[in-house]
Amino acid sequence: MADEARINAVVSDIVDGVRAALFKHDVTFDEYRVALAFLLDAFEKNDVPLLMDVFFNTTIVKIEGKLMGGSKPSLEGPYYLENAAVVTDRLPMRDEDQHHTAMQLRGRVTGMDGRPLARATIDVWHSTPEGRYSGIHDGIPPHYYRGKIVTDADGRYNVRSIMPIPYQIPNEGPTGALLTAMGRHSWRPAHVHYKISAPGMHTHISQAYFEGGAYVEDDCCEDVCEEHVVAEKVEDGVRIVEVDFVIPKATEKAQAA
Repeated sequence: MADEARINAVVSDIVDGVRAALFKHDVTFDEYRVALAFLLDAFEKNDVPLLMDVFFNTTIVKIEGKLMGGSKPSLEGPYYLENAAVVTDRLPMRDEDQHHTAMQLRGRVTGMDGRPLARATIDVWHSTPEGRYSGIHDGIPPHYYRGKIVTDADGRYNVRSIMPIPYQIPNEGPTGALLTAMGRHSWRPAHVHYKISAPGMHTHISQAYFEGGAYVEDDCCEDVCEEHVVAEKVEDGVRIVEVDFVIPKATEKAQAA
């Protein structure tokens, strides 16, 4: 059953916040009508999910991190696919991409008590060297640059791939037009996605960004935080992306669901 008091409190505070902004900036009827037309256009073009991701998703991510504890979470994004294959040494890649800079993803997964999480599943996915996603863009088969890694008895994982690159989010629709009107860009820094699951544990979603990379300081989705930026480290020409994760237990409510 819906919590009427909570719904009323949250919605009322949102409305009050919007009203306060309208008063603060003396928004006119003409501007109000432009905003209404923008929202209707976003609904018509199915751009609302992108709009919400750009402006509000990271806020919910930060709230979840505060409530759950452990490593800071991140955006999942729209390009996760559930049925990636289990991999043991490297993510599948196209033959023509073999010459790109190699990347080694490694680290350790533990619980809040510091004990290793053996047999945890880590979904990993990232863009192609053109900034596209397999199974989503350009007819790229869905198995490339994706895989499930199972941690060993010490909670460790280790897998090879190639470096992703920065890319633009879809910017031809209302969300892109709004960012342009605000004087903002639509670029995301290069990153690797992680989604970690284990029995009895909270599903943890994260991203790793690259120190010194383009747009790390100016992500259009405002997701980058210091904890997610991996220091530059190269071993034998391979970029090392070493990320440890501390995962909290699932709440009783989450386990019941």
